[in-house]
Amino acid sequence: MSAQPVDDDGKLFPDVGSNTQDTVEIRVRFVNRCPYPVDVFWLNRNKQPTKYGTLGQKQYLDIKTYRNHPWVARRTFDGCKVLVNKKFIFWPEPTAHKNIIVRTFCEITARVQSLREMASRSLLKQDPKHVDEQLSTLPRDVQFEVKDLLAEKREYNEFNCRDFPPPPQA
Repeated sequence: MSAQPVDDDGKLFPDVGSNTQDTVEIRVRFVNRCPYPVDVFWLNRNKQPTKYGTLGQKQYLDIKTYRNHPWVARRTFDGCKVLVNKKFIFWPEPTAHKNIIVRTFCEITARVQSLREMASRSLLKQDPKHVDEQLSTLPRDVQFEVKDLLAEKREYNEFNCRDFPPPPQA
């Protein structure tokens, strides 16, 4: 059995949300260890993601949160799932030291991908016209995989545009 977390739900964001009345703050530092920018999201009680920021490589984000408040991260470019402390969902837990402020350190890292997935995802960086031309040269099952990844990328980009509009021009 693999130590790699399994996330085969096929959804952009997990179907979980915050469910606590806990008032003890938990301080967390998310650090991006990926070689690309990532977006950090908190999932609210309605299971809706709230974007807290975009982290470049080696950047960090300090937040205050609570027990049973789920956090996820996605690759900014296409919404690809990444790991937060080696899991797809990070659930903060208070420390044993109630009178000492301790920050939980969370590393955001790339997950292991198969060569096939890496190759399929590499097509997402190209102009969509060129992808359509190249799809016909690929095996049928890979064509379906690339089309699914393109749909996931579109969904993620539409989500970001819908929920986080750019600042007004001065």
